[in-house]
Amino acid sequence: MSVATNTSTSENRSQAAPSPDGALLVDRVQQLRLDTQLGRSPGNGRSRAVWLPWILVILMAVAWAGVGIRAYRNGGLISPAPGPEGTSPAASGTPASFSTSSGGPPSTTPRPGSTPAPGELLLQIKGNVIPSLQINLSPDDISGVVEEIFFKEGDRVKQGQVLARIRNNRYLHDYYAAQAAVAAAKARLADLTGAAVRPEERRQAEAELEEARAAWVRADQEVKRLSAQRNTGTVSAQELERADADLKAAAARVARLEASLALLTMGARRERIEAAQAELRQAEARLQEAHRLLRNCEVRAPIDGTILTKVADRGALVSPMSFNVAAGICSMADLAKLEVEIDVPERQITKIRRGLDCLVQADADPNRPYRAVVDRIMPIADDTKNVIKVRIRVYLPLGEEPGSFLKPKMSVVATIYNRPFVFNTATDQPWGDEDRRTPE
Repeated sequence: MSVATNTSTSENRSQAAPSPDGALLVDRVQQLRLDTQLGRSPGNGRSRAVWLPWILVILMAVAWAGVGIRAYRNGGLISPAPGPEGTSPAASGTPASFSTSSGGPPSTTPRPGSTPAPGELLLQIKGNVIPSLQINLSPDDISGVVEEIFFKEGDRVKQGQVLARIRNNRYLHDYYAAQAAVAAAKARLADLTGAAVRPEERRQAEAELEEARAAWVRADQEVKRLSAQRNTGTVSAQELERADADLKAAAARVARLEASLALLTMGARRERIEAAQAELRQAEARLQEAHRLLRNCEVRAPIDGTILTKVADRGALVSPMSFNVAAGICSMADLAKLEVEIDVPERQITKIRRGLDCLVQADADPNRPYRAVVDRIMPIADDTKNVIKVRIRVYLPLGEEPGSFLKPKMSVVATIYNRPFVFNTATDQPWGDEDRRTPE
């Protein structure tokens, strides 16, 4: 019995004894019981549970403070230490890193309030390319159907080149009518201001006057004869009245012809001549206006430039004077004269002035820099972003075809240095006004 009991007891112990892995797990669980390990009462555990959230809050606050300081430094508000001899990474032509804020200053911007040294990098900021002169071309004071188009997008055109033709039937008829009115006015004025009366006209007027005088004498004799016969009773009163009326008519005709002969000898009156001259001037003005409208049926390029967009095509009705009909035919610009528009924060605008040297690099190819100069600072600020727009004039290299790479609306990086821009005739394509530009 004792042997059996001992055997069963040993078997039970062998079944209850844990494996090595189970013992390791039990030890880890016991280590996690802080109260038992530290030998503290349950009350101390509750006090630790109260302070643990505050400790976590303090750690989170310290972590966020570190993140804020790092973002403050990366935002460009604290400039890094300058490189050798005060140069910056962007001075070699490579764009520096930008802050995540739109239009914000780069990390190479000097500390606000400091006086920049000559040649120092003042600002490096993103901008967009815009044409210095862009024209939305439309017919001038005329409307009609487009009959012909002689361009497409991207074509380079010369000033005065015909780009489109508008149907000109109505304007051509108006021109012919104005020509006829001028001819009639000239003939009338020439008739009134003749140098001398022709002999044939004078002889004709004198003959008509003699004929009228003879008729007047005959009518007078007829009245006298009828008056003498009235006493005998052979002439009625009606016949005598009719003869008397013929006498008065003959006298009036003689007076009119005498006055016409006098006017023919004296010439036209000054008032009639001046009125004819005014009519001629009016007719000539109408002819000039009709000719101008007829010429405007051919839409010509006002400048040398490149066609950017085509708005109308053959068969389209264009009318600059109507709100319900398309007014333009195309838009064009001179791509040899490009500018970059940047938004400068108000706290940095005091460093920017006209005439500063710039470097423009397109995002499409940063290794293709362009020389540029600060052209003007806009007179009004943008209160929604607290920035002031600045225009930078870009000079294309000699030999580069305008529009071959740098195009309107491209994104670029503009770097502004604290030194005056000097135009180089050996490398820069001129704008034509370099002799009138002086830095501030």
